[in-house]
Amino acid sequence: MPAASNIWKLFALKILRGNMLFMPTIVLFFQENGLSMFEVFLLQTFFGIAIFTLEIPSGYFADKFGRRNAILIGAIATFISFVIYSFASDFWTMLVAEMLLGLGFAFTSGADSALLFDSLRARGDDGSYRRVEGKLQGMYTISEAVGSVLGGYLALVSLRAPLVAQAIIDIFPI
Repeated sequence: MPAASNIWKLFALKILRGNMLFMPTIVLFFQENGLSMFEVFLLQTFFGIAIFTLEIPSGYFADKFGRRNAILIGAIATFISFVIYSFASDFWTMLVAEMLLGLGFAFTSGADSALLFDSLRARGDDGSYRRVEGKLQGMYTISEAVGSVLGGYLALVSLRAPLVAQAIIDIFPI
């Protein structure tokens, strides 16, 4: 893939990945499905453990088998996690979804930045990495803010609606 097309695709990926519609209402969703606050915290603990334990292996995978392949695995895992969440109604199903989400975040984290650096270097522009990475992070943050507002409105329909919409959005990075 030409280096120039990687850059606009990374911008699209950051915007889509940052659009976390589920974030403002996820605890309410957990509670609506009978989870206690202890179980909510336990889910978040396992999410953090998944990211922590997979961060280095996913980086190794990206170095060995390609950044795009790592991003693809991360995108697929994230999509599957939200499909599972769209139907989940118990702790164990949500734990599977949360672990897949952690895997998805770990495989994307770092691989996107490395792909950006490689793409800029391939076109002889690696000196602009910090500026472009800053713009990518800015777009991610803006997308996260917009997604939170939209997710709040979707939750007025149903607390499951933001998760279903998130699954639909997460088809596109694949």
